[in-house]
Amino acid sequence: MLIYFGIALLGLLLLIVTLVIGELDDLLDFGADGDGVGPFNGKVLAASLTAFGSAGMLATYYDRSPVTGALIAAAAALAVGALAWWLIGLFYKQQATTEFSMSWTRGRLAEVTTAIPEGGLGQVLYRDATGSRQLLARSREGASIPAGQLVRIVDVVGTAVIVEPAGEAEPATRASGAERVAPERGEAGDRGQRADG
Repeated sequence: MLIYFGIALLGLLLLIVTLVIGELDDLLDFGADGDGVGPFNGKVLAASLTAFGSAGMLATYYDRSPVTGALIAAAAALAVGALAWWLIGLFYKQQATTEFSMSWTRGRLAEVTTAIPEGGLGQVLYRDATGSRQLLARSREGASIPAGQLVRIVDVVGTAVIVEPAGEAEPATRASGAERVAPERGEAGDRGQRADG
């Protein structure tokens, strides 16, 4: 019974440590696929050890044979570990769907909050449905952009966004559209003049 108590206590301590110090999870997560949760995640191991020790103590208390007690403890550890793995995986998936991705900012508008110096870094305030965020920003052309100006995010490089004043992209599009329309009018005018002449 003392061995089972020690295992349960070890599992409980490991669970407390992984809840308080989340970074330990990264060291203990051996079987993770990508960003998911592996079966050897710290919280899963802690829950399994606690279940193993607790079930073993109960089996010993109810006078089960050592082999039967070990089998009951192992079954409890597997069941609780599988349940913990599923629940933690579900939590991580839910968290991933609400997580912010820098790539979503491309093409969006933001406001310069800390002036962007020539060739340097400033900050922009980006707002979306999940809230507002301060992002490091560089000017696309390397020119300075004053605080308070509306900018468009054109690219993401590392943890910084590349921006341009919001007015630059729209007039260029309008101008190119106007250039396309003007020759057509001119051609139609030329045809009309030729028909008259």
